[in-house]
Amino acid sequence: MAKRAKSINKMKWTPYLFIAPAVIYLFIVTIIPALMALPISFTNWSALSPTREFVGFDNYIRLFKDPVFYTRMFTMMKFFIFVPLQMGIGLLAAVLLNVKVKGIKLFRVLFYAPVITSTVAVALLFEWFYQPTFGLFNNILTTLGFSGIGWINDPKTAVISVIIFMVWKGFGASMIIYLAGLQDIPQDVKEASDIDGANAWQKFRYITLPLLRPAHLYLLVINVIHVFMIFQETYMLPGPMKSTNTIVNYIFEKGFESAEMGYACAMSFILFIIVFIVTMIQYKVTKMDIE
Repeated sequence: MAKRAKSINKMKWTPYLFIAPAVIYLFIVTIIPALMALPISFTNWSALSPTREFVGFDNYIRLFKDPVFYTRMFTMMKFFIFVPLQMGIGLLAAVLLNVKVKGIKLFRVLFYAPVITSTVAVALLFEWFYQPTFGLFNNILTTLGFSGIGWINDPKTAVISVIIFMVWKGFGASMIIYLAGLQDIPQDVKEASDIDGANAWQKFRYITLPLLRPAHLYLLVINVIHVFMIFQETYMLPGPMKSTNTIVNYIFEKGFESAEMGYACAMSFILFIIVFIVTMIQYKVTKMDIE
């Protein structure tokens, strides 16, 4: 009995050992720096000086009077078109790949591969694709008889160019979530719809979509948060006159280029509050939806 109790006790601790590296990383890289940044946001620290001048709420007052902050906020709002595009293409890919044919796993891997590919490496490739004179996309357009466009080099198309890149790179993650949801749909539900004579569209509209609601809601929350956190994509694919730069880019500029660490920390906490409020609203709405 003692040996069995010892074995059970060991099994209880096993999951914690597996998640320990991730938790330690989270504390060191995210939680501890965030806690350290809060008092910095009330100072005029330049990050180049060992002394910190306490300024109270001056950084926050300055932030709400800063026109660049609102410009970057408006630019960030444009990126929310990424959310339905990402989810829609991910769902389409999941439906197409939810079949049992030989070699289907290879296609699933190929569709998911961009997700785990380095953002920096792929952005450099897309930068060449987007070249207005010799880029791949404009070559395709001219071959088809259309005139080329400026893509990332034109302020009018720069944001949508970054969105295209983001959707291409990330829709595989949505596909995996939807694919898991599709394979979790009970077989008896599908058989009942066949007996009732439902066609393919009716099955998708009245059975598949409603049963995928948890996946919809999860991806909605995750992708909205991702839009608020956009940085790598816009940093590697900058539009002219900073037309693709969002709040996170502005935080980077102030903190590491202008050495205004106190002001950057203040912006970080305002962004955190915005993301927290939006996430809580989504959580409440989606919880009511599921119930």
